[in-house]
Amino acid sequence: MRKRTAIALILASVFAVNAGTATVEASWLSKTLKKLDNALGVPDGDTQVTKQSDGYLHLPQVGERWIPVAENQYYKTYLDRRTAIAGGEAQNRFVAGNFKREFTPIGSHWLGEVNNDIKPDVITVGYSYMIYRVNEYSVRNDPTPAYYDVHGNLIYKSRAIRMLELDRTFSVTYTPESEQERIKDRVFHLFGWDY
Repeated sequence: MRKRTAIALILASVFAVNAGTATVEASWLSKTLKKLDNALGVPDGDTQVTKQSDGYLHLPQVGERWIPVAENQYYKTYLDRRTAIAGGEAQNRFVAGNFKREFTPIGSHWLGEVNNDIKPDVITVGYSYMIYRVNEYSVRNDPTPAYYDVHGNLIYKSRAIRMLELDRTFSVTYTPESEQERIKDRVFHLFGWDY
C-alpha cells in the first residue's frame, strides 16, 4: 500500500508541475523518475551487476557506497556496494557483504539498555559481514561485528546482546514477513533475482 501511495504522490507532483509550466527541467524529471523507480524497487543503471574474474557477481562502483536496504524505529540498515558479492544458482544463491546499521537515538538507547559493556545512548553505528541465502541468513565471525560512537571511536567489538537475535553465526531460517526476509528480498533484487 505504501508503494502505491508513493507512486500516486510522485505522479501527482509531476502532473502538478507540468500544469503550471510548459517546460520541465530534465534533471528534475530524471530525479523524479529515479525516485519512482526506487519506490517500485526497480534497479536503475547504477545497479547493473557484472561477473568478475573471481566468479562472483558484483555491483557497479558508481553511486553511493552505502545502499539503504531496510529501516525500523531502532536503526537503518545499509549494504556496502564495495564488498557486496553474489553467487550460486537456483536455491543455492547467496548475497554477502558488509552491512551497516545507523542507530536512531531510540535504537542507541535500546542497544545499551541490557549490555553491561555498552552504555545507553553511545553507539551510533555498527558494522557486520552478513550472508543472505534463499532460505536462511547468518553473520560471519571474521570480521567481528563492531560498534562505534558518533566520533568514529570503536566502543565495542563483538555481538551486542540486543543484536544476538539478528547477528547469528549459525544459519537461521527466515521468519515469514520478518525484517531479515525483507532485506534478503531487497539485496537479491539488487542482483536481479526476485523470489
